[in-house]
Amino acid sequence: MRILLTILTLIATTSVLAGPPKDAKKIMRPYPSLCTPTFQSLMGALTSDYAIHISATFEETPVSYVAIVENPNSKSMAVIHIAESGQACLVFSGLNLQKFDRPEGMAPPKVDLNDKGEGV
Repeated sequence: MRILLTILTLIATTSVLAGPPKDAKKIMRPYPSLCTPTFQSLMGALTSDYAIHISATFEETPVSYVAIVENPNSKSMAVIHIAESGQACLVFSGLNLQKFDRPEGMAPPKVDLNDKGEGV
């Protein structure tokens, strides 16, 4: 775990310019998703079956969102994508949830995401 944090710190502190690494390329990855017409429908099923709760959300675009749901007791987590239409898709789910703290003394970000209106 210490090695992982050291590597992540080095990566974060040695980047000079914002943006993807030089060797990055955008690819489309097909994977199955479980979708329902509404977020409430999907959350209702996940809550009753797996006792999950929403632990984080973020705005992907001005009209689409992502919700991170989890059950810390069972160490399970899932990622849900919510579209403008209200359709919600369970994109990823898994077990053995691990959480990490931000390393102490980590430099502040070089880019203000609020100024550029872009995600990481």
